[in-house]
Amino acid sequence: MVRRIFFAAAVAAMLLAGVVSLGAQPLLNCFISDPDVKGLTNIRDKPGGKVLFQVRGDIPTTVTVAVQPGGWWRIVNPEEAFGDDHKIPSGGVWIHRSVLAVATDNFDGHDRMLMMEPRADAPRVGFIGQFNAVLRPLEMTADGEWVKVTYVPESFNRLSQETKTGWIQTCFTRDEDIESGDGYSFPWMYAYSSRDKDVALLADPGMRKQTYLMEKGKDYSLWIAAPRDGYWEVLGDFLECGDKTVFLDDYSLAPASGICMRLIGDEGAVALYSEANEESKVVTRLKVGTEVHPLDVTQDRAVWGAEPQLVQVSPVGKPEVVGWVELFHLSAAPAPALTYADVAGTYESYNEDGTIDSRLVLTQDGSIRWSYGEQTDYLEYPFIIRGNGIYQDMNEVDAQTRPSYIFDPETRNLLSYGTVYHRKK
Repeated sequence: MVRRIFFAAAVAAMLLAGVVSLGAQPLLNCFISDPDVKGLTNIRDKPGGKVLFQVRGDIPTTVTVAVQPGGWWRIVNPEEAFGDDHKIPSGGVWIHRSVLAVATDNFDGHDRMLMMEPRADAPRVGFIGQFNAVLRPLEMTADGEWVKVTYVPESFNRLSQETKTGWIQTCFTRDEDIESGDGYSFPWMYAYSSRDKDVALLADPGMRKQTYLMEKGKDYSLWIAAPRDGYWEVLGDFLECGDKTVFLDDYSLAPASGICMRLIGDEGAVALYSEANEESKVVTRLKVGTEVHPLDVTQDRAVWGAEPQLVQVSPVGKPEVVGWVELFHLSAAPAPALTYADVAGTYESYNEDGTIDSRLVLTQDGSIRWSYGEQTDYLEYPFIIRGNGIYQDMNEVDAQTRPSYIFDPETRNLLSYGTVYHRKK
């Protein structure tokens, strides 16, 4: 399945069209972002010619440009971009590519790969893991499928400040992508590291670059997706170890043999099926609490923001046993018999300087009160508990429903989308 990358104005948060081709000059949708101190960008009547007018670079303006050799590119939609404020000459207008930027639509959490050459099997220069990373376009292939860019990380990027230049696909194939009414998604799950051995996260099995070593005896929680060749993609730029956040410096893959999940449920045993079908043969039944390695996932019911329906697993220490299990029988931790009284309390997340980012108050009558920072005004909504998951505004919970918060029985903190809410004593 081929999916088009949509470039976005990072500041304006506006999705734009992707790439189209017109003769020998492919067209690229960009936004104007001038690094000049004055923040003004020159629009000219020809390459290097007379300045017709200027636009502010600190307020991104979206334009479509004809990508061609050299540093000057023609704006093909000047009336749409500037017609309300400026008179557009019949000969068209030009802009220098150094003040143009594109941003990867990375809302799906997948890291984008930079290649040394414009082909999928070329050596990899690096990865862009930052959401909506700003890239400076340099050139483009005639078919519009590859753009050469320079990636300069923003100052607030805590992971890496290394400038990288390479080719990035504007159209790419990912078998895991599932099209739904809301867009594209992929199966993902919550897992934790194996605690009986050191587990290395790799940038890519072929590159053999180690991005982080998860030490044995420590419990690292991470989000995983898109299994391939015995590895799972680690979503996001960080993982969690207790109440600490560990930032990763590059794209990371986790070996399936090094990460675990635990079977949960209301019954004493959980069925593993021979195929990804609950009507298939039962391979075996495992006790609730058994640790398993995730191997594969089904995708037929994956939609935006939802989890896969069935997961292929193998019990730790028994690689010969393989079967499929319903997702809601998996958990990153044992499922305690939680009650509303157990989770009731005040939880806070913090900024880097130690100030309060947001506060949650869970009550015994099943309500969540959320407030931002030190504000006293709050939003209130109901919640229900299933296993160690806390679900907002839900009357029913099934295998496709993702919990809003996960309760950690050891620290008694709440985990939500990579954020730790610390329980106040």
